[in-house]
Amino acid sequence: MAKYKSTGKLELESSAVEFIEHLTRKKNHVSLFYAAVDLRFQVEPKDSETRIVTVNILGNLISGTYKTVTATFTVGEDMTASCLTYTFEFEKIRYNIEDAKIVESLLTYIRFSDVNYNRKVKHNSIDTGYPAEECFEDFVNVFKDDHEVEMSGVDWQKRTFTISVPSMMENFKTVKVTITVIPKNKGSRVKWTIEVEKNDQVTQEPDSFLFLAFSIRENIHSLISQIKFCK
Repeated sequence: MAKYKSTGKLELESSAVEFIEHLTRKKNHVSLFYAAVDLRFQVEPKDSETRIVTVNILGNLISGTYKTVTATFTVGEDMTASCLTYTFEFEKIRYNIEDAKIVESLLTYIRFSDVNYNRKVKHNSIDTGYPAEECFEDFVNVFKDDHEVEMSGVDWQKRTFTISVPSMMENFKTVKVTITVIPKNKGSRVKWTIEVEKNDQVTQEPDSFLFLAFSIRENIHSLISQIKFCK
């Protein structure tokens, strides 16, 4: 059974020590680009003496190909440097998946969380004061009349649908966004997941995915504001 490592450094905007505290505040985290059942990150309690955090990477993308996948993040010795050193350890069963997808997904989640944790921004959901049924209907009507996107999988009972959008960056062949609207109190929560297909033989840096995630979130937020979902 093959075992190998992937290592590197990730610069942060916030204090690395403070971000470690933020990352370990909860155990389970969900990827920006996959549903929780397919890819999720389980964070172990930090080691205060070594300043190391271990993340177990789980989900359907992992179970059929890997025995285990873990990542460790370490705060550097220079406490003034806002930087994490990371190591991914893969124990493979077979070879039909790109390991880069896993690395990119977790690093993008880390970067998105880093730049947003002081603002309390959620990476894949927005709460509205608009009833879920009406909110979903308005979303469907907006995208149905938008000739720049292709809508599919509309499920009125589960209030979910998928749109294919033109590539927001030249390195992606396709970008698909699945939007789901769920009731929350008297309003609703708009949630989404992102599926991307890269161009052949192109390796994106994590910030490429970060920019894409930001763009999609801002577009959805703008749409919500335009059709007056928020009260």
